[in-house]
Amino acid sequence: MNILLISSGICNTLFGKSFPFDGFQCHTKQEVKADDIAFADFIIDLDFEENPQRINLYQPLNKPVLIGSVVHTLKDLAVQPQQPIARFNHWPVFINRPVVEFAVHPSHRSLFEDIFQQLSVSFYSTADTPGFVSARTVSMIINEAFLAKEEKVSAETEIDTAMQLGTGYPMGPFEWSKQTGVKRIASLLQKLSATDQRYQPASSLLNQL
Repeated sequence: MNILLISSGICNTLFGKSFPFDGFQCHTKQEVKADDIAFADFIIDLDFEENPQRINLYQPLNKPVLIGSVVHTLKDLAVQPQQPIARFNHWPVFINRPVVEFAVHPSHRSLFEDIFQQLSVSFYSTADTPGFVSARTVSMIINEAFLAKEEKVSAETEIDTAMQLGTGYPMGPFEWSKQTGVKRIASLLQKLSATDQRYQPASSLLNQL
């Protein structure tokens, strides 16, 4: 299987494994080109969320494409049931977990599950919703931390320490926001809050944009 990875940055690990994957022909490109797409059997686009117009290149393809898209759903992107396109949680911290969180039309779920099995990667299929499960949950936790800071409940470092020691989180919510990127967090919260006010971004979070 020929794997094409689209990434503007250096990618040495992916899905908790060293990249390039052993036993596969892997190529990394910073931009999407027709010749590269034609050559590949499986395409992974880590930069899709910043370049959603690429969906126009991928939709005519009759080959599996995995796009990094946490905020935009397949429905948002007008992906049709016959198109083998899946989205996954590519955010920093999540991208190198040993479990891939992805969403795809049910008619293509077995196709992507087979690919993940070939790569010896664990996977978890979720509904096609903004933020999947993990990014949505973590973004809400981060937002609550910013609200607590606004209300002068405690300082950033103290909140981070309390959440690490009290809940066993790998890092505190403010450190999580720095690792993930406040812009990503805000974008997801704004998307979610359009239909559910519980996700309304904290003013102090938006002020960091």
